[in-house]
Amino acid sequence: MLTEVLVSLLAGVFLVLALNKYPRVAGVVAFIISLLPFMAVLAWAGTMGITVPSYLKFFTLETSLTYNLGPGVIHLAITPLGWFFLMLLASVFPLTVMFANSFVKRNAGGFYAAMLLTMFGSFGLLLSQDILSFFIFWEIMSWSIFALVLRGHDRRAIVSYLAFGSLSAMLILFGFMMLYYKTNTFLFADMHLTATPLTLAALSLLVAGFAVKGALMPMHAWAPHAYSRSEEPFVAFLSGGLSKLGFFGIILFMYGVVGMSVISSWGTFRGVPWFGYALAVIGAFTAFAGTVLAVMQDDLRKLLAYSSIGQLGYIAIGIGIGTPLAMTGALFQALNHTFFKAVLFLAAGAVFYRTGKWKISELGGLGYKMPFTFLAALFAIFALAAIPITSGFAAKWLLYEAAIQKKFLFVTPIMLIAGVGAFLYAFKILYGVFLGEPRYDVKEAPLSQLIPMWLLVLPLVIFLVIPGWFVDITAPILRGYGMQPIQHTLFSINTGLATYNTLAVIFGMLGGLLVAFILYKWKKQEVVPHIDNYLAGEPPELYEHIGMHASSKYFEPFDEVFGPIFKKGAERGWEIVLSAAEILGTGARKIYTGIVGDYSIYVLLFFIILVGWWLLW
Repeated sequence: MLTEVLVSLLAGVFLVLALNKYPRVAGVVAFIISLLPFMAVLAWAGTMGITVPSYLKFFTLETSLTYNLGPGVIHLAITPLGWFFLMLLASVFPLTVMFANSFVKRNAGGFYAAMLLTMFGSFGLLLSQDILSFFIFWEIMSWSIFALVLRGHDRRAIVSYLAFGSLSAMLILFGFMMLYYKTNTFLFADMHLTATPLTLAALSLLVAGFAVKGALMPMHAWAPHAYSRSEEPFVAFLSGGLSKLGFFGIILFMYGVVGMSVISSWGTFRGVPWFGYALAVIGAFTAFAGTVLAVMQDDLRKLLAYSSIGQLGYIAIGIGIGTPLAMTGALFQALNHTFFKAVLFLAAGAVFYRTGKWKISELGGLGYKMPFTFLAALFAIFALAAIPITSGFAAKWLLYEAAIQKKFLFVTPIMLIAGVGAFLYAFKILYGVFLGEPRYDVKEAPLSQLIPMWLLVLPLVIFLVIPGWFVDITAPILRGYGMQPIQHTLFSINTGLATYNTLAVIFGMLGGLLVAFILYKWKKQEVVPHIDNYLAGEPPELYEHIGMHASSKYFEPFDEVFGPIFKKGAERGWEIVLSAAEILGTGARKIYTGIVGDYSIYVLLFFIILVGWWLLW
């Protein structure tokens, strides 16, 4: 039956292409096929120790399969780690396809075909048990993403993704070649590695290659362009789902294929391998720099792009620290980011669908006209900013506790600063887009856009109330890597330093809201104009110009301080690399002239050097 699921995804690519003249029909067909990966997640839930009602199990799937391709054999099997990341992707995928039904107008069949092919590659990747199948499915997924980026017709997005995608493929390929040279096998289970320089080099190349997909700095330079110039339903899936595949690869090879015992033998810092600590530092810098760059954006898509980069940095921190507490926090952050970032990109798409605007400075007051879009975005922003009434708080709290336990004096403050910075760009979205003075008389987003947004909000609510269930879901992953799950009940998590009880937090927040509501109703409130509220009662005639907008000059001091440092970002560094490559290329062209006489001299010089070396030796 697993073969049928994979074949159906692949056949769906050609079917929706054939239906390109009938975009609505192509959208319905693509949505039906897009449900197959989620059905597979439900079918495999029992093997992960998760009880699913029988009426939600649509078919039975094998847990492993082998395909003989002639030159090589592909081994597929479901593992706790693969199942977890498949759950994230399969939850977001059909909802982004549903959203696209009203959003994508041009060549809809091509859009759905590329989306289905991307999911096909991701599905196979998460089941791969050997480097051959892993690389094949990785490339299918990566080139499908390129086809979707290509639809945006933005040169910088296309060139940057192609360059970094190629770099990622080369790094991963060289890493795999080293592993094969070292072990003489393709199978992950048969790779018994030791702590040699070759193993370290292979793992470093693989982590760098996966860091491109995870948008970790400085490998992130493609993401702001691709995220901000592609179609919003695809970007929601790219940021919310596909960006996690890089972290899947990092966890798989760090903790599974190579193993922490090997990595630890290269040296430790406060009980954490130096390799992991370096990853945690990179993650902390990514979280901080991504947050700063997000605050400085006026384009809503670029703000969300840099925000996504910053939030992904937290996952790297948890993986790098590598304790059970940190790994639980990293996986929890991966789950939260999947859903709140997908909601925010879809909400941004709904705003553009109704207004045709991306600039925050040109928006405002849409919460009054699009209340359901606003409320979905509001809850996602609460999760992003780690407000205690969302599951986002629990995830970052676990990461903070893990860093504090290890006394990481550099990583912990950077995380806290980045967390505070998230409030700044969250406010920019809330006030700049949805609150303030109304500027547009528009309708609410279509139902086909609202339903996906609100379904994606549900997991943020569920794991807010019962975070212990999430710990149970991830327990098989931790046990598979020799870790014990952290102490918990259904409604609480114990870290050793403190206990997080969601019921106490929820009732405490509700009690505070009740007190605020009583105080609000106690005295009759006076309705004041927006300009009076904006100036806190000061007379407007004192000001020559009043910019009633969060993007007006609200963040100008912040921009003046950090702008000169961060605006060029990593792109300047890659421009230096490009310039160096051009200089080397120019020099090479002077040597390779195409003249036979020159090549004869080169061969003669080579033999003279060879003979001289032999005589001296």
